[in-house]
Amino acid sequence: MNKKLIFCIIILAFNHISAQKKTFKCEKVHDAVKLIDAEKYDEAIQMLRECEKIDPKEYTYPYEIALAYTYNKQYSNAVDQLLKIKNYDDLGADYYQILGNNYDYLGKPETAIATYDEGLKKFPNAGRLYLERGVIFEFEKKYDDAIKSYENGMRVNPNYPSNYYRAGRLFMNSQNTVKGLIYGEIFVNLERTTERTREISKMLFDTYKNAIKFENNEKRQVAFCKSVNINISDVDKKKLPYCMIFEKNMIFSVMEQNNFTLSSFAKIRQRFLKEYYLKDYQVYPNLLFDYQKKMNENEVFNAYNHYLFQVGDEEGFKTWQTANRSEYEKFVDWYTSSENSLNLDQKGVSISDQIK
Repeated sequence: MNKKLIFCIIILAFNHISAQKKTFKCEKVHDAVKLIDAEKYDEAIQMLRECEKIDPKEYTYPYEIALAYTYNKQYSNAVDQLLKIKNYDDLGADYYQILGNNYDYLGKPETAIATYDEGLKKFPNAGRLYLERGVIFEFEKKYDDAIKSYENGMRVNPNYPSNYYRAGRLFMNSQNTVKGLIYGEIFVNLERTTERTREISKMLFDTYKNAIKFENNEKRQVAFCKSVNINISDVDKKKLPYCMIFEKNMIFSVMEQNNFTLSSFAKIRQRFLKEYYLKDYQVYPNLLFDYQKKMNENEVFNAYNHYLFQVGDEEGFKTWQTANRSEYEKFVDWYTSSENSLNLDQKGVSISDQIK
């Protein structure tokens, strides 16, 4: 049996409320959603207006109208539509998300942030609202504020992938890439089959490759922490910055390799895990590395590493997969079982608080 777990393209900007399992007095809403997906916005809006007449208290119809306006770039109409239903009882975090986004599209970022903040007062665990705040800060080049918002989103909603995606990209483009490598890998485990997954898979591979250098089969260098501030009080407590611990274990891990390929990197990661769990895991715990350890104990970690970084070396991945089909199928069986998913609620500690 030829089993595959290959990254593909599946991503949507917003979820249709009416796509949820729910019975509507106006069944035409389902046809309207299809029209919106087909970019037939005027027809969809007309149909949804008819639904409003049949069931004027239902939140779904005006929300979908606003969604149609948003997709059709009629942002002012979308805002007007959303403000009309602001006092509805069944508003969700998605309402504040789309309303804030439309303010942002209209060039009103401060109003957008105020809208997200208003939503967070009602829905404090809405990771998506922290995401939207962070995106605005990021585009304004207020990167510290963006990171803070993304990481707050991770804390309140640790299994929501998009905050890891945005924060991971920012850190992998910074002077200190370790957080980006960890956030990026978490993201790939949470959102496994989208175009964003492909993007991060390649970005992870390239970031590691750029940081690990082999020269003349003799000299090996690692550079993940180009600028690290050390807190003296932490040193007094015998606790160094996480990036330095990461680099130390990576240095030991590259000693047996002579070049950087997909397969040699998988061996480096295997050795890194061994080095980390000799001692450092006690002082520097990390849920992602615990997950890797679980895979290693189930003998699927090597295949996972080839899967994780496949877009960085697609030919190398195909060659390895063909030669190791049974090993890869064993990994797929294990990885796609719900009980083997990465559990970020474990121990009640968010990843961002573990990586200082």
